[in-house]
Amino acid sequence: MLIAQQQMDQEIESKIDRTQSFKSRNNNNASKNQHQVNKSSPSSNLRQINEELTGNEQPVIEQYGKSIRYSRIKDINSLPEKLLLYIFSFMNHHEIMKCSSVCRFWRNLTQNPKLWRSLKLRPEFKDALHVKNYEYFTYLLGHRFGSSLEYIELPIELITTNVIHELANKCPNLKYLTMDFSMAMQLQDFNDLNNFPCNLKMMTICLSEVIFLEGFMRKIYSFLSSLEVLHLVGTLETSNDPDESYETINIGKIKQFTPNLRVINLYGITFIDDNHIESIASGCIHLECIALYYCSRFKGYSLKTLMSRCKKIKSLLLQNTGIENDAIKQVEWDQTNLIELDLTSTDLDEQTLSLILNTSPNLSYLSVAHCDGFTDRVFQSLVKNNKTALWEALDISHTVNLSYEEVYDWLKKYGGQLRGFAYAGNVNYTEQFWFTSIKNMKNIQICIMGTNLGWFRKIAAKIHVDQIMESFAANCPYLERLEFQWDPETIRYGDNSRKFIDHIRLRCSRLKSLVLSDGEYYELVKSNFERAERAKVVRSTTAYKTTITSLLKYYPHLLFN
Repeated sequence: MLIAQQQMDQEIESKIDRTQSFKSRNNNNASKNQHQVNKSSPSSNLRQINEELTGNEQPVIEQYGKSIRYSRIKDINSLPEKLLLYIFSFMNHHEIMKCSSVCRFWRNLTQNPKLWRSLKLRPEFKDALHVKNYEYFTYLLGHRFGSSLEYIELPIELITTNVIHELANKCPNLKYLTMDFSMAMQLQDFNDLNNFPCNLKMMTICLSEVIFLEGFMRKIYSFLSSLEVLHLVGTLETSNDPDESYETINIGKIKQFTPNLRVINLYGITFIDDNHIESIASGCIHLECIALYYCSRFKGYSLKTLMSRCKKIKSLLLQNTGIENDAIKQVEWDQTNLIELDLTSTDLDEQTLSLILNTSPNLSYLSVAHCDGFTDRVFQSLVKNNKTALWEALDISHTVNLSYEEVYDWLKKYGGQLRGFAYAGNVNYTEQFWFTSIKNMKNIQICIMGTNLGWFRKIAAKIHVDQIMESFAANCPYLERLEFQWDPETIRYGDNSRKFIDHIRLRCSRLKSLVLSDGEYYELVKSNFERAERAKVVRSTTAYKTTITSLLKYYPHLLFN
């Protein structure tokens, strides 16, 4: 018994000696390699933090099958401050404010300017803060936010001379500014306004339906020379009578003071016409992207001037505009550098579409959804002239004069190059079309299919979605967004559907959004993803709509609100 005890003591001492030598050896290696850590790299910072937390301590004693470890971590407050800040950076401001009431240490931590680089102050939007004490807010602009503030959204109540002066004087790194006049009934007095943020890269102005902004804009024109991205958001969605509109902002004046504009987004502005675009063409020679969504008075007669003067334009987005065939035919499309073109819901005929698409040399993004002029003849001519070889994103939803046989043959040859494909609204194709076509779309990231509820032509045959889901799981590892627009009465699935849902969830690890119509299948898929703690992936068509616009080159610059 005594001999056994002595042997056990000797083993314990030898293990302690080996552990101490192992620790000293690791410490020496760590000190030699410490200067090689790149502190500017987030991954190296996290590795360094991990080393600080875990150290190089190994089990120093093993007795009765249990390992004893030493650890310096007792609770969350034992974490380094920079790691706590990194954790807090994933929270919205409402959650950060709740954390500030936990303890004094957390309160001081949540006041770190790094957590307040962006401020969303329009209470009608999600995760936005509501400012009640305006004097205290102006104090915070200088003392808490200061030089760290880069992005801010201001409601009409905060668009005052004092707030703008504080932003100009105390926030030199402010790059993104949104001013929302949409709910304004009366403007503040800006007679004393003599300063404005002068380093802005992007500015968004939400226009009012009846308030004229020329008096305010006259005060800030001279500070806008650094602007590269401009959003002007109209009142189409809130207007009772879109035909009766007022020119509440002077487009011609803006272009005189913004020579460096690269991206212009005019969204839902009912008074925009060809004269305004002609004015933009004369002053913005560095323009690369112009979006005119829902500008119904724009007919396209200024496009010839725009494309000839602004040679750098690569993205032309004309969804739901009133462009006319005669105007489009005047443009020398073969001399342009367009790579992205959106003609969704326009009334262009077959001849005009054939002219544009066959003469534009470098198109990689094309959206012609709801275009009756996009026919089999147009599509065949594009394939024959090898104009589809560069397409990476294609939206041909609700093209009633395009047969699915032509699309099927094209996907067999060119499906591998597609990153985004939208083909909804066709009542003739079945699951066999998709089952065989998906095998050719190895690099697809976004896919939209089906016929949404309320479409005037009902589908006679049921759609078996299990095979489609399995095909995506087996062939599309890069899939990020998928939408089925079929209504619950059309969708058919089997007893083994859970297995196919598991396959797409496990194999398509990048999947962020799966949109389905409300019904039994939706509930089945949703519960499957919820059990895997991915509750936000499955969504309903009543609240979400998938598009391929996120594949636009200038998509990050086109986001607002």
